[in-house]
Amino acid sequence: MKPYRYPQVKNIYFGDGVVKTLGTIVATEGVNRVLVVTDKFLFENGMLDNALKSLDEAKIEYKVYSDVHPNPLKSNVLACYEMMKELKGEGVIGFGGGSSIDCAKSTALLMTNPLPLEQYVGKDIVPNNTVPIFTVPTTAGTGSEVTSGSIILFDDTGKKGGILSKRLIATCAVVDPELLLTLPPGLTAATGMDALAHAIEAYTNINGSLQSDMWCRQAITLIGKHLRRAYFKGDDLDARRGMSLAATSAGMALLGAGCAGSHAMAYSIENKYHTMHGRANASMLPAVMRFNAPAALEKYGEIAEMLGENICGLSKHEAAYKASEAVQKFCDDLGMPGIREYGVTEADFEPFAQECCANARLMGQNPRKITPEDAVKIYKEAY
Repeated sequence: MKPYRYPQVKNIYFGDGVVKTLGTIVATEGVNRVLVVTDKFLFENGMLDNALKSLDEAKIEYKVYSDVHPNPLKSNVLACYEMMKELKGEGVIGFGGGSSIDCAKSTALLMTNPLPLEQYVGKDIVPNNTVPIFTVPTTAGTGSEVTSGSIILFDDTGKKGGILSKRLIATCAVVDPELLLTLPPGLTAATGMDALAHAIEAYTNINGSLQSDMWCRQAITLIGKHLRRAYFKGDDLDARRGMSLAATSAGMALLGAGCAGSHAMAYSIENKYHTMHGRANASMLPAVMRFNAPAALEKYGEIAEMLGENICGLSKHEAAYKASEAVQKFCDDLGMPGIREYGVTEADFEPFAQECCANARLMGQNPRKITPEDAVKIYKEAY
């Protein structure tokens, strides 16, 4: 085993109602002026009320940007950047799902690194530390509250770009399961499946370590136990706690291992049809798992067991394929559609295959090499 260094968030604050202490947390980091980055729905429905009240009580000066797009846009980041300069902001709070948090991270980046934003797409090419980043997730999926990435849709080109840098790891993550109690079933399903995809891909790709595997096992087990409950009974606080911890755990796994082929193949669908990230991942994950299984038999067998499948008496090969069956059951139970329902046609398979296989960062981490010919077959299987 090669030695490894594991980066992580400075502080994770976890628990029921912890968002009510956000102002104190920000003040503890020596920050007096912050931009709160969120979306219109959360802002208009009072989800920020406790957070903003806590900032007022701590005498933290703030402004709110509430126009983040479901796929965060470069134009959103630039608008936040202008607000930060006007405020003379010392830190940024990402409040919401992965979109708001990713927008906040890229905004924090621009406060200490020159424009244009495009030059930072890639891995570890951000030269300067950002201003402090505080993350408050309102979904249990992306894990963006603890990861080192920011995925931005460049609205001038229509393409997504990933900025991956340890400098984007949040200063503090504030994870409050109570914020999930009103999350609709559809979003619960999509974000939960995104967390599952993160944990499975981090567990099986070539970059895993003892520590990332630990986070993956926790995330997969928690999702197997809690996701259906959170979907069918949204006010089940215990299920919401389990999913909050699962998503954050999967995010911690991504810090050390990253994603792989399923994400690369899903991005092609998202780029063309603007599909919700978690749904696109869910639609591709079972087929990619079936393709990958022969290259990681033991780990896929373990995943099957963590998701509740009975693998007693099965060969390693048989047990491994139970993992994709378990994930397909989740997709079916949670109403996750196939890629055909997003508008994908068979004419898309070839260009999608070329596009996803050009993503060397993700495809290079996959446990089994995926050629363009393989990718076409996988898309057909997921169709």
